[in-house]
Amino acid sequence: MKILNTISVLLISLFLFTSCQKELYFEGTSSGSLKTDTLGTDCLPSEVVGYYQIDSALNGPVSGNYIEVQVNVTYPGEYTIKTDTVNGYYFIGTGTFGQIGVDSVRLYGYGRPLTQGINTFLVSYNNTFCYIDVEVNDGGTATNAVYTLGGDGSTCTGAVLNGTFMESLPTTSNNTASVDITVSTGGNYTLITPVVNGVSFSSTGSLTTGNTGVTLTATGTPTTTGTFNYTVSGTGTFCSFSVTYEPLAAPATYIFTGAPTDCSGATLSGTYTAGVATSQSNTANININVSTTGSYSVSTPQVNGVSFQGTGLINTAGNQTLVLYAVGIPAIAGTFNYTISGSGSTCTFSVTYDGAPTNFITCDIDGVFTTFNVGSTAGLDNSAGPSILSIDGSSTSATPDPSISMQVIKSLGGSVTPGTYNVNQLATGIAVSCDYFDETSIDFAALTDAQNQNQNPAFTITITSITATRCIGTFEGPVKDSQGTTKIITQGIFNVPVQ
Repeated sequence: MKILNTISVLLISLFLFTSCQKELYFEGTSSGSLKTDTLGTDCLPSEVVGYYQIDSALNGPVSGNYIEVQVNVTYPGEYTIKTDTVNGYYFIGTGTFGQIGVDSVRLYGYGRPLTQGINTFLVSYNNTFCYIDVEVNDGGTATNAVYTLGGDGSTCTGAVLNGTFMESLPTTSNNTASVDITVSTGGNYTLITPVVNGVSFSSTGSLTTGNTGVTLTATGTPTTTGTFNYTVSGTGTFCSFSVTYEPLAAPATYIFTGAPTDCSGATLSGTYTAGVATSQSNTANININVSTTGSYSVSTPQVNGVSFQGTGLINTAGNQTLVLYAVGIPAIAGTFNYTISGSGSTCTFSVTYDGAPTNFITCDIDGVFTTFNVGSTAGLDNSAGPSILSIDGSSTSATPDPSISMQVIKSLGGSVTPGTYNVNQLATGIAVSCDYFDETSIDFAALTDAQNQNQNPAFTITITSITATRCIGTFEGPVKDSQGTTKIITQGIFNVPVQ
């Protein structure tokens, strides 16, 4: 275990619940068709996520490499959607469609790419077919994509907004902006906008060569009405789009179907796997009966690292469906209950998370999926007075680095327990650190600084479960080297034994 070089600085600076709730399930095999372009050949819409390189193993959800396609579901039920094997690897997705209509499906990659280049996969489902391209890079380190935004230097071309944008109505995963992009070299990317009117847009991941579109997700709550311009910028390119925020409509009045117990007829979409971040395809569809139209904003408490939330405008009275979007990273496998409240009504639905391998530390570093699963462990030490939790792991057994080391220190006594800890909590006797050592052993660090207790964003470690034998949680935030170069860690998760 690597000893953190920030320990002394830090020292100086100083529910899970389950029930017999009925699981949402549909018997039998589903039917439907893959969505395609006007020619009926390419999968549309589609998304390729992850970095693909020669001789790099794809291990399903753990690797974070997947493609996403959409299906027109004509009969709910179980599904298996897969591709052929090309260049030593393939994609497959299984699950259950909960209702009729359009649904997104995530197909995870398995195998090991053999050669560099663009591979065309045939996706098949229910006697329908479409094609999707995946680019494999050489065996070097991950590269940044080279691209140009549509309308570079001016108004973004192909800009399309999705979701309801209203004053004081919090944005969710459904509030997005799609813009055109032309990619000349595949690789990693990050697109961001400044915060305008309390809201910003961002997107990160990987791109493949060609003309395509990219979707940015909104974050924040609009502070006022009006039309505001957003400048989205990437590496050497930028363009602008506008968003009009309407006045907040009066709240709708409604009752959840099945209230106050089960959410009657509730359905789930997407795949739910422990340790795998939720996406826009992970939704819960909740039935309501509306007596007065208007705006709504509902959410559930966070359970097992995930919460559900939805906002928008209801335009029609009577029986309607609210779509709630899942946010977070499931900590462990199992079935968990979620209670949603709104308009004086409540009901409960359940979500079953599939299992994932234990003993892992994974995250995205500047959008690149990275594992630290070699020797991934946690240590809890109360012998020196302060309670110190350490979490460590390496990317490979061949060399000491890349590696990661994190700590949570409670200097005022008491053991580290489930909760959220960040670098700005020194006043409460808590210190946090993270040291990410890249392949050249350069240390990119984040730590509690007595002279700066307003770090924004703050590096954060969330412990969702800790016992004498196992520690589970998430982490995220910026880390910097001695020259001030910053790397952004997102989607960090760990599930490691305590030794």
